[in-house]
Amino acid sequence: MSKEEALYQSLASCGAALVAFIGVCHEFIGHIVFPWGPALLGGPIGWHGLGLFAIASGLLVLGGTLRLIRFPVVPFALVAVAIGIVLVIFTAIVHHQFHMFAFAAAAAGATTAFFHRKAAAQQGAPADGLASLRSGKTAAKLGRWVPRKR
Repeated sequence: MSKEEALYQSLASCGAALVAFIGVCHEFIGHIVFPWGPALLGGPIGWHGLGLFAIASGLLVLGGTLRLIRFPVVPFALVAVAIGIVLVIFTAIVHHQFHMFAFAAAAAGATTAFFHRKAAAQQGAPADGLASLRSGKTAAKLGRWVPRKR
């Protein structure tokens, strides 16, 4: 792994970890900071569903970024961007507040998507981690095991 590739992977990993941490913050203090939030999401099921989704998707994106699992990193990072932007705009227009957590999630998702693609380009691998590898040499170069063709 080159020095530049390691830098890109670490920046992408930081963004993914931040998305998961924002999910934890959502679960523990979100209802205090935004008391109108649980009612907006339909009660505790919607509220905790959003928090658990942030935690789970952040951890899955982190695993995909570190190449521990095969996971579509870029699409899920962009989902965090979209949800964050929608929440920032909604909160500003309807409640005249700044939703720092949503803004941070959008920034973290954008960071993850951008730097994961750069790291994958450096590595010569598909950015989403789902496309098949062409040869055993490529797989060995990436540290992945591929069964031999007979």
